[in-house]
Amino acid sequence: MKLFTRFILPGCLLMAITISTRAQAYLDPGLGYNKLLKEKLGDGVYKLIGNFKVIGTSYLFGEKHKGDIFSSDEKAYNISLSYNTYNQELEFYSTSNPDKPLIKEPGSVDSFIIHEDISIGIVNSLKYVYGSLIGASDKCYYQEIYVGKRFSLYKRYKSDLAIVSSNYIQSELREFDLQYDYYYIETDKKGMKKLKRNASSIISEFKNVKDLSSVVNGDAFSANPEDVLRKAFDYLNN
Repeated sequence: MKLFTRFILPGCLLMAITISTRAQAYLDPGLGYNKLLKEKLGDGVYKLIGNFKVIGTSYLFGEKHKGDIFSSDEKAYNISLSYNTYNQELEFYSTSNPDKPLIKEPGSVDSFIIHEDISIGIVNSLKYVYGSLIGASDKCYYQEIYVGKRFSLYKRYKSDLAIVSSNYIQSELREFDLQYDYYYIETDKKGMKKLKRNASSIISEFKNVKDLSSVVNGDAFSANPEDVLRKAFDYLNN
């Protein structure tokens, strides 16, 4: 089974990401959207975490998306949910109390789906699976990028607290720093393995399986690594 995700970016977001893309070659859509949200919020809006005032947002693609959640004892469809990448909690809202979220700790939900939302650039639903169910040891959710009969590809988002480089005066000020990494699993082996985000490492990683040099091109990888990885995993599984 193959799972593909495409993004169509609204005008304002496309402009912001295009500017960054020229300098960095590629900007992940989730990072790009959260960066735009941080700029809109500014330094005056923050969240208290311990002794720190943290600016920005830890919610992937912002808050309150339509989606579904699944666990061993319950299922819920077409609810409003938010994915917190800092503490890996899932928040959702009931119809009886739409203003106060119910919080699911990491692992209490097996998987969840964020529905497509063209207004923020998500044109295909995004599915996330809890790490322990696919061989990961950390308490995080992983986005399905490509699910194959032998090799499957996942992406992990995680936010940390970083010093605000533009404001060293306020020592208590921090910002959410959203990062992502790619991991893969092989059906007949245990655990997950992290992939280095460069073409030569990808080719080397699977050299004993197939020669990916005709699929993984350095320039194409720099321009859109996720698109190249999908093609590579399709090639590995066929």
